[in-house]
Amino acid sequence: MGIQQNVEPGTRVQRRTDGLPILHLEPEIPGAGWDLVVDGLVTESLSWPVDAIRAMASERRVWDLHCVWGWTRLGLAWEGVPVARVIDSARPLPEARFVMVSSVGNGYTSCFSLNRARRSLLAWRLDGAELSAEHGGPLRLVPPPTKWGYKGVKWVSRLTLIEEFTPGFWETLVGDPHGDIPQDVLDHLDESIRDERYRHE
Repeated sequence: MGIQQNVEPGTRVQRRTDGLPILHLEPEIPGAGWDLVVDGLVTESLSWPVDAIRAMASERRVWDLHCVWGWTRLGLAWEGVPVARVIDSARPLPEARFVMVSSVGNGYTSCFSLNRARRSLLAWRLDGAELSAEHGGPLRLVPPPTKWGYKGVKWVSRLTLIEEFTPGFWETLVGDPHGDIPQDVLDHLDESIRDERYRHE
């Protein structure tokens, strides 16, 4: 793994990994069998068994994943349902501007603007295989690649539409609760990432 040259001491550099580190704060991985609920500022609150979501026609997204702890995994191939599909089914009210995403038991939460939430993916497959429980299976919300990995939510169970931004669990502990990856971080990628002709979306 090459290290970018001519970098000022103390400058943050994202390092490439070929693995996918397992990071979560929950003491136990939840068992399967919950529902996905869309509620809050919607015309009609809706819920689906997770298996019903997984039975929907899926789409594929190839997105890089950047972790705030300093590693990057390139070209992850996620398969699932665009969040827009389930949100739109509930018919958001005009005052709905943000979406609070919660894991089973509300142990982990993450807040998005409505537009960014709609661009996210409810995924159950990764690189051609079923998403493991350790990585958020059977249903994980994967944010757009312009967001840090902590914006994603494993074992997603609820999408609540709200009027004002409300920081989620990890977002209360970081400097940027919106989770946008700064351009200066992307300007100092490890050479092995830059050699892949990484394009920031």
